[in-house]
Amino acid sequence: MADAVTIDTSEFDRAIAQLARISDEARPLVRKAVQVNVTKVKEAWREKLQGTPSAPRVPYSITYDTKELAGGVEAEIGATKGTGNQGGVALLLEYGAPNNPSGLPAHGYGLASLQENVEDLEYGVGEAIDGAVKAVGL
Repeated sequence: MADAVTIDTSEFDRAIAQLARISDEARPLVRKAVQVNVTKVKEAWREKLQGTPSAPRVPYSITYDTKELAGGVEAEIGATKGTGNQGGVALLLEYGAPNNPSGLPAHGYGLASLQENVEDLEYGVGEAIDGAVKAVGL
C-alpha cells in the first residue's frame, strides 16, 4: 500500500477568511461609491431634461435608491411617476413613443448620463476595494 499524501490547507483557509473580511469591509465603502456615482448620473440626467417647455418639473422626477444586500450593492435610478413631477413625461422622453401618431423619438438621456459616468463608477469601486484591503491589513 502506498504512503498517504497530506496537504496542508491552513494557508488556503486563512486566505478565505481574509477574503470574507475584505467583503465585509468593502460593502459599505462600495455602497458609498455607488451612491456618489448614481448622484452624478441623476444630476447629468436632470441637466439634460432642463428646459423642456411643456414639462418644466420633469427633471425633478429623476430619483435614485441604493441598497446594501448580503451579496453586494444595488442601485436603481429613474423617473418616479405619481409625484407631481411629470415622471411619465421623463419616461416618454427617454424611450419615445414610436407607435404614437406624433412619432416621438427616444432621446436616451438617462442612458447617456449613465454611460458618461461609467469610468467614475469603476474608479470609485476600485478605491472602495483598495480601502477594504488596507482596512484588513493586506
